[in-house]
Amino acid sequence: MARPRKKTNATVNVAAEVKPAVEEAVKKAEETVEAAAKTAEEAAKAATGEVKTAVKKAVKKAPAKKEKEPAKTNVILQFGGNGEADLGSLEEKVKAQFVAEGHRAGCIRNLDIYVKPEDGKAYYVINNGKFSGDVNLF
Repeated sequence: MARPRKKTNATVNVAAEVKPAVEEAVKKAEETVEAAAKTAEEAAKAATGEVKTAVKKAVKKAPAKKEKEPAKTNVILQFGGNGEADLGSLEEKVKAQFVAEGHRAGCIRNLDIYVKPEDGKAYYVINNGKFSGDVNLF
């Protein structure tokens, strides 16, 4: 078995001289890392602020898109000397009468309206013949 070596005074002196230099180098390295971290954090905050500012400016500059409303169409029926009937409101008349008869407007799945100006009436069929009736045109 090998004997352990004895430390000589020269080895102890070198170790004593190197230790403070190593500790100082480690301390400087830690300070450099901390400074770099702070700089990176500040840069990230600045970049975030710049992005937010850019987004706000873009939103302010972007014009709001307005959807065009469909053209309003009025269909008026004139027949003989009976006057005029607004066919655009005919659907509302039919639905109002259907509801007045005790039904729910929500149960209408399809609605067919037949206009007969010679009778002065509009006939309707709701839900493929399940309900039917008529309303006055004039």
